[in-house]
Amino acid sequence: MMGDLIVKGGYVYDPLNGVKGDKMDVFLSGGKVVEEVKGRDAKTVDASGKVVMAGGVDIHSHIAGSKINIGRLLRPEDHKKDVVPWTRYT
Repeated sequence: MMGDLIVKGGYVYDPLNGVKGDKMDVFLSGGKVVEEVKGRDAKTVDASGKVVMAGGVDIHSHIAGSKINIGRLLRPEDHKKDVVPWTRYT
């Protein structure tokens, strides 16, 4: 089981609750955000000057660009009905 954690002094972003970069502390217990951590055994992380947000996933992705768009044109499922002339070499 995960212990308690206090993330102190970070710039918190929580769109669901309308928090837009407010400097505050975040408390976690058992891996979930809670109102407050009551125990003294909580680990503390100094987040001063850092952004704190839930669900930070590697968002590096390519949704457009020359290589992506050309790649989409080459998908075999899009060419199933293409007419391919038959010759001795094809």
